[in-house]
Amino acid sequence: MIKLTERARRALCPDEVLLLDWHRVAICCAAAGEASLRAIPLARLTGYAGRRFRPVECDPPASALVHERAYPHLEGRDVIVDCRLRLGLRHFTTDLPDDFGLRASLGRIPGLPTQEEINDDAPGQRPGGQTS
Repeated sequence: MIKLTERARRALCPDEVLLLDWHRVAICCAAAGEASLRAIPLARLTGYAGRRFRPVECDPPASALVHERAYPHLEGRDVIVDCRLRLGLRHFTTDLPDDFGLRASLGRIPGLPTQEEINDDAPGQRPGGQTS
C-alpha cells in the first residue's frame, strides 16, 4: 500500500495523481531500471502512456499509479510518500532505498528473502545446497 503523509496530501492537487515511473537503464537486462516519483495531471494519462501504469492500493484512494515494470517489486510492500518544498517546487519522495531499481532487478530488496535463505529453508537440503 502506498501511504501519503499529511504534507504529501496537501501538496497533491485534486486533479493530480502520483506516478511511480520505471526507466530502463540497461540494455543487457530488460528488468534493470530506476524508479522516479512525480505528480501528473490525470488528463495527461490518456492514450498509450495511461496503459503502462497500474492502480495500486493507496491512502488516500486513487492517489497513485505504478508503472507495470515496478508493480511486481512493490506488490505487498508499504511505501510512505512525503513531499517537501525545494526552492518553491514540490519534491515527492518515498522511503524506498535510493538504489531501489537496481536492487529490484537483482532481487535484493530489503525485507525479501535472498536465494540462499530460500535454499536453506528448503526441505531435504544440507548446508551448501546439497540434497540429502
